[in-house]
Amino acid sequence: MGSGKTTFLDALYNRSKTPHAKIKFEEKDIHKYSNQEYQDQIAIVPQIFNPPWGTVRNYMYKMIGKFSHIQNVEKRAEEISKKMSLTYLLNRKMKSLTPGEIRWVVLATMIGADSKVLFIDEIEMHLGKKEQKTLLSILHRKINYDGVTVILSTQNKDFLSRIASITITLENGRIISVRSTGKKKDKYGDKRRKR
Repeated sequence: MGSGKTTFLDALYNRSKTPHAKIKFEEKDIHKYSNQEYQDQIAIVPQIFNPPWGTVRNYMYKMIGKFSHIQNVEKRAEEISKKMSLTYLLNRKMKSLTPGEIRWVVLATMIGADSKVLFIDEIEMHLGKKEQKTLLSILHRKINYDGVTVILSTQNKDFLSRIASITITLENGRIISVRSTGKKKDKYGDKRRKR
């Protein structure tokens, strides 16, 4: 806790906080992309989230609809809602949800955006063991079958042993180790989606 995980993720996805940093995305400096071009390729599940007015369905449609590669927003929202078992929440007001329900809705929405990169700050926050297991299974599929790069933070790196290929350990705002798990691509690794 307090090691700099959120600050590190911010440096990768929030270009306004790193105006002079040298961070590249697909061989290009992130500051050379337009805001829309960059945000169209990344999805973010922040640690702190203030729920908007309106229903869960409206929130999901609006957020998923921001990604230009999604052809049918309603269909995509319905698919991810079923996959993450939250269809019973779709007509509820976002502001009426518990912290765990809000977290699950935001996770589902950003996973449903099918971006090239998905950032999740404090992956296990507000989730029980059952939700954690479901989430890891869905992320495993996104990484290995859909080719999504998932960058996330956690206080328990053992929690990620199933999906992590590289772990970065931070202490007092400094990177103290970078380790590869040595995982090999599965049989679908070369058939990943191209966009």
